[in-house]
Amino acid sequence: MTAEEFVGRFSEIPPDIHGEATLTRFAEVFGDHLSTAVKPSACSTDWTAENRAYMKLVSPIGVYGLGLSSRERILSQLDEMITAYESSAEAFVQEMLAVSG
Repeated sequence: MTAEEFVGRFSEIPPDIHGEATLTRFAEVFGDHLSTAVKPSACSTDWTAENRAYMKLVSPIGVYGLGLSSRERILSQLDEMITAYESSAEAFVQEMLAVSG
């Protein structure tokens, strides 16, 4: 997935990070998961794998968009997720799917 596709799919990604190299790399690395990620409904009690992918990968960016995190912090978090995934994709995905609802 390209960064343009990523920001087009998720409007919660603030414009000030659209051109960041970290966001571009994040979209490339997690493209398969981002292409199926779905925001869970507010009253959902049984999350799907797609909901869990959204919560792990996209939700932190939304928190930044609400002003509840700093720009430096969200870019650092994205870098950390990329590093963790590249170290062990299987472990990262298992952790992502275990995110509690």
